[in-house]
Amino acid sequence: MKKLICVLLAVVIIAAGCCSCGAPLDKENRYVLVASFYPIYIFTANLVDGIDDFRVESLAQQNVGCLHDYSLTAKDVKLLDDADLFVMNGAGMETFMEDVFEGVDGLKVVDSSEGIEVLCNHKHHEGAEESSHHHHDENSHIWLSVKNAKKQIENIKNGIIENFPQYEDEINENFEKYLLRLAELEKARDEFSEQVKGKKAVSFHGAYEYLAVETGFVISETIETDDGGEPPAKELAELSELIKNEKIKALFTEPGYEGSAAEILARETGSEIYELNPVISGDRKLSAYEDTMKQNYETILKAVK
Repeated sequence: MKKLICVLLAVVIIAAGCCSCGAPLDKENRYVLVASFYPIYIFTANLVDGIDDFRVESLAQQNVGCLHDYSLTAKDVKLLDDADLFVMNGAGMETFMEDVFEGVDGLKVVDSSEGIEVLCNHKHHEGAEESSHHHHDENSHIWLSVKNAKKQIENIKNGIIENFPQYEDEINENFEKYLLRLAELEKARDEFSEQVKGKKAVSFHGAYEYLAVETGFVISETIETDDGGEPPAKELAELSELIKNEKIKALFTEPGYEGSAAEILARETGSEIYELNPVISGDRKLSAYEDTMKQNYETILKAVK
């Protein structure tokens, strides 16, 4: 495993000597589980909670968000070099790891997306140069369905036990406790679903498709502006007409949204802008996932009723 850093140095161009190939990261000789980013970190931390022999780290820090354009850093290289297990979302999220997987033997990986049906993105807009076209690719935000999240947690649980069978009892106990909490989340979801089924909204983030499919509300259009571009005037006019014709009340954005399209459409149609949390950043509380999802349900209900 200590050879990993030498291969990764070919992927991430860093100055010689930036990181050491010798000393272990964890001086207490704990097993290091590296999650790719925030939601996977929360899932993994719940499964090994209270087991002192594990330390869970997140490769991407909490403020990074989604990993579509992520690049490995020197710090990431060192962390992966010391990892005993790498836990990933999968479903096309961690494309930055492809060269690592191809070039390195011995990196133990758990793909939490196994067995999960992945939706396709339906992007109405992706930058000024590609306006008026629809794009279809994998929608990797699978954790925004509670059903999917439970399957991800099960996959992670099985992967950890496969690599560390001596902790099977403790991990299974944590898994069952987590499922009980998620059952409460599912109850809240089902009560929410009855009230929003068939209601329509426009989204500025493809992640919310999973929320819509699982709970029954309808996203009439998803407007993606990942490259910083905005829909041209003609397309905004078409969207405005759609919102008026379908009597859409809610425009869903994400934290940190900086585009102008949402404000323009709200001003022209009378619809209101609401912020949903795609659970890609936050604090490290073990209950962070269910807390945030419940908050999303409350926001959606307020927006579309």
